[in-house]
Amino acid sequence: MHQYTLTPCQKKNHWTSLKAARRRLEEHQCLLQFISVNEVPGLYQLLSNTAKEGWGVEKTDDMAHLALDGKYHARNYPLFHKELAVLMYELGGGTALHALNKSPFMLPSHHTIAEMRRQQNLRVTVGDVKISDIMENIEILFHDVDPGEQGCVGITLSQDEIAAEGRLCYLEDTNEIGGLCEHATAHLKTFKMGTNLTVIEAAVKYIREGKIHVGKEFSVAAFSRHAPTDYGAKPVLMLPTCKKSSWQSSAQNLQKLAWAWRISPFGEAKHGPLDTIASDRDPTRKAALYLVCMHRSLGVNDPLYKFLMNLPGLNLFTGNDFVTMDFDYKHLFKRLCTLLCSKMGMLVNGVIINKTLLAQWLEKLSGHDWSDESIHVLLNPKDHQDVPRAVKLLFLIVNLRQLDVSELDPSKRHTHHAICLLGDMFDALVEPFINPTLSLSEQMMSLITFAHIVCAMFVKHDGAFMSNQLYGDRQCMVKNELHAPSS
Repeated sequence: MHQYTLTPCQKKNHWTSLKAARRRLEEHQCLLQFISVNEVPGLYQLLSNTAKEGWGVEKTDDMAHLALDGKYHARNYPLFHKELAVLMYELGGGTALHALNKSPFMLPSHHTIAEMRRQQNLRVTVGDVKISDIMENIEILFHDVDPGEQGCVGITLSQDEIAAEGRLCYLEDTNEIGGLCEHATAHLKTFKMGTNLTVIEAAVKYIREGKIHVGKEFSVAAFSRHAPTDYGAKPVLMLPTCKKSSWQSSAQNLQKLAWAWRISPFGEAKHGPLDTIASDRDPTRKAALYLVCMHRSLGVNDPLYKFLMNLPGLNLFTGNDFVTMDFDYKHLFKRLCTLLCSKMGMLVNGVIINKTLLAQWLEKLSGHDWSDESIHVLLNPKDHQDVPRAVKLLFLIVNLRQLDVSELDPSKRHTHHAICLLGDMFDALVEPFINPTLSLSEQMMSLITFAHIVCAMFVKHDGAFMSNQLYGDRQCMVKNELHAPSS
């Protein structure tokens, strides 16, 4: 058998190749060890650049060290990372995206994803609310919205506050200071920056004196279409606020919003008239809503009168163009549960129904694993904004109507009868909002049933049943639901 013999030169070459292979293996092991124990920012992008640029192991290791020290930032983001950054920006805002951009994940920054997002250069209100600003925002957001085959539809104007960072900013488009509350107009002659620091110094002076404030929140007003498509709320007013404005100024702002929608060629003329002004439980805005939406009564010549004239007890007062006010039904559910979970509770036919009484009766429901802890959590919530918990409690009270009371004494039967009446009221209130199989007529009949029960109880017990504000909000909600389909 022939035996192959290496020459001295071949042996030297093989030995050199072996040393090089061992060195490369050691470099690979060092790189793997480094990236496994250190959170290298943008590691995916860095390795992608390695393949793209043809870097060796040593070069890749050097760039990984630079990335860890913050001296190298790989920016060849894949589409998935950009889409994830857009999602995080929409859910968590700029602060959340900035944190993730500086984290080892190194998601793209706000500026990187700007082209992927639909940027709307909306006008932020500085000083007094201006109809021109609102109309400009209406044009930006509604000019390309297709009315569809059905043409004009009903429109809802909603308003609420959102949290802000509480700082001033420079508005480049108008050369103004942004972020001051609505009281700044009374003290500052102008918000224009100009060529010196006079306006800034004046603003700082009044802020320190407490005469004006940096807006901690933004009052946002938005229009929504009652249509199968493009029904999302589109913000047309963004007003920095310290929430110390009067109900008169709030009413003026609502009237400006309604008027801007009416005269804008991209508002009522294209999409339909304003039907409803909706809000939460803000007391200042609530007073403004009554002023704007409850100052004229329907007459016999009004087109809605023939639909509503045969509904006894219905408040026929509306605003201009039959605009009515509405309150978020989820807020109303939560407020009812807050009242039930208090010691004061609700007085129904001489029975005070509060959390103590409910805890005793909820234990009687079969099919539920009731423990002291679970009932306590239900009736003593940590989060009063928990809508699912509120709906669950209301429906459990509805289910209490099914209890067998044949063996109970007269006193407990009287208590159960009061709970059943409350259950009938809650059933008529909640069912139209969660049961999609109900027809429009069935929804209206259910809400009318609720309105009559709550009216009877309020007339009988007054504030011991529920507060005047809570009662009024519920009847306004029912009235608006009756008005909307009629129009």
